[in-house]
Amino acid sequence: MKYHSKHLGADIAGKEDAQRLAPNPAAAEMIGHLDECGIETVLDRFEAQQPQCGFGLRGLCCRMCQWGPCKITAKSPRGVCGRTMELIVMANLLRAAAAGASAQAIHAHDMILTLLGVSRGEITLDMKGSNRLRDVGYAMNVAFSWSPLEEIAEKVAEVMLEDLSRMTDGDMRGLKAFAPKERRAAWAELGVLPRSASFEVLEAMHMTTMGACSDDRAMFLQALRTSLAYAYSGLVTSSVVSDILFGVPEPVEAEVNYGVLKPDHVNILVHGHSPVMLEKILEKVEAPEIKEFARETGAAGILVGGMCCTGHEALSRHGVPTVTGAMGQELIVGTGAVDAVVVDMQCVLPGMQAVAECFGTEIVTTCRSNRIPGATHVPFDPEHPETLDEDAVRVVRMAIEAFGNRDRTQIHIPEYTTKVMTGFTRESVFESFGSVRKMVPRIAEGEVRGIVAMVGCSTPKAGYETAHVEIARELVSQGILVLASGCSAHAMLNAGLCSPEAAKDAAPGLRAACEAAGIPPVLVVGSCSDNTRIIQVFAGLAHEARLALPQMPFVVSGPELANEKTIGQMLAVLAHGLTTVVGLTPSLPIPALGPSVEAADAGSTPNRNSMVDFFCDEGLPSLVGSRLVVEPVPSRAALAIVSIIDEKRSALGWTTAAESAASLADK
Repeated sequence: MKYHSKHLGADIAGKEDAQRLAPNPAAAEMIGHLDECGIETVLDRFEAQQPQCGFGLRGLCCRMCQWGPCKITAKSPRGVCGRTMELIVMANLLRAAAAGASAQAIHAHDMILTLLGVSRGEITLDMKGSNRLRDVGYAMNVAFSWSPLEEIAEKVAEVMLEDLSRMTDGDMRGLKAFAPKERRAAWAELGVLPRSASFEVLEAMHMTTMGACSDDRAMFLQALRTSLAYAYSGLVTSSVVSDILFGVPEPVEAEVNYGVLKPDHVNILVHGHSPVMLEKILEKVEAPEIKEFARETGAAGILVGGMCCTGHEALSRHGVPTVTGAMGQELIVGTGAVDAVVVDMQCVLPGMQAVAECFGTEIVTTCRSNRIPGATHVPFDPEHPETLDEDAVRVVRMAIEAFGNRDRTQIHIPEYTTKVMTGFTRESVFESFGSVRKMVPRIAEGEVRGIVAMVGCSTPKAGYETAHVEIARELVSQGILVLASGCSAHAMLNAGLCSPEAAKDAAPGLRAACEAAGIPPVLVVGSCSDNTRIIQVFAGLAHEARLALPQMPFVVSGPELANEKTIGQMLAVLAHGLTTVVGLTPSLPIPALGPSVEAADAGSTPNRNSMVDFFCDEGLPSLVGSRLVVEPVPSRAALAIVSIIDEKRSALGWTTAAESAASLADK
């Protein structure tokens, strides 16, 4: 059944709606199949939680001391300690940003230590991205033309560790090396240049403690500071180290979706964010003794596939098929064809273990800070990597043994595969359009109306991946190029938007550009960590156009926010001057753009309040040049995005959509 949320100003899809509207028929089929089997998934648990707390949805509940919890209403406009709505909302936002920074910092920490271990010969991995390593070394001023690769790698890792952990005042060298110069100047003037992820998280948690800070503006500036630390000592670091260790991806064609699973093969899925164990598993499945063991067990072969962000790593660098984003992990295990899922740090649902137990699937955890009762823990600690090769072999053998015990009567694989092109980076995006110098005129003249970054996770509040796909299709039809990452990209990969053939549905200018280059209108740049590639594309184009980032016809769209990492990323892109359109409010008392939201009760915050003024109207634009827009209805969100892009084009005096269409018709 469908639910209407007065607080969100949107209809919330129930399980039946999610199945009916799912853009990926394989996912729709699995929702129905598991329902028939009586197996609970995230969609069932979401329905059981309805109606969700209206105060929590709007960030109006404070649980930061033992005097509370306190909620803001007309009757009680302050918490017990005296906190106002503004303080409570900003404190909740700041704590979410700190939690997101912590999650990404752990990812970065493990990647940095892996690079350090490789540079010292303690971990047996080849550094496939030697050119990227030298570029990073030069940017950080730790490399010379004659420096050995191992020495550069060690020094780069040490700088990255310092950026992650510095406790005294000082510049983050990664931010100085990679952030746009114009933005660095803006952040310095605003006073939000961070020290390190560790320090900013400590500061954030202290400021939000009862009685520590009563200035909501100071809290917001700390949220920006924390998000920038998150971006430049977490996201950038994770992406850069992956490129150094495993090579810079290049565009690759492959097949994805649930139908890539093979009933007569050992099927191993790698899920999470760190590609280290993935690389080792890919290495070990090629060993003759492993292949022989699989044959003895009755398997025709071994298939390694990916989910979530590790799926993007596997797909972009090896052409290894990926199947689904984080929200689909229970559905893919429910095929009964998965023998093992190897997980590391984040976006791993506890509910997956319950589904795995129904089908004999081995869940293997590898991160020291992620444990699941019932799963097998095979730790990979980059500080103690002595057993990494041995552990990878153990994991593969566990999967083969699970195949031998599999109940083949339970196998149900939806027969859907999708052809895709993926693996785009800053370099390959520019090369696709000739060069960054040639790409700017194409935007200015309206061939490409603008560029939108489609990012973020999936949420049952939006059904099943429908918002991502509907918005992207509309943007493409309006001549807007889409750069996608993370779970948003998974939705579009499986929906067929990432094949060169999808260009047929683009507006004439974009279609011609894509067909000439042989690329799709939706370019997947990788995992959520690889959002840094999108910022690099935006920054490169702005630099070439001699404009500030906030002036360019670029928008970020996050239609399905899910976890606290998305809050940090949202704040980081806002700090870069990129207006952001979200589908469901990130626990802020901000109504949707659409029809007025009816008050849910006498104590509701009115539609117009100081948070609306700050995030949507006067506050953010004056600080960083961007604003936050909330619109949960995909069709209206797409219209809002197009309107923002056209406003920016008009301000620059660039060709309008109508003028561009007339010019193309003349040609």
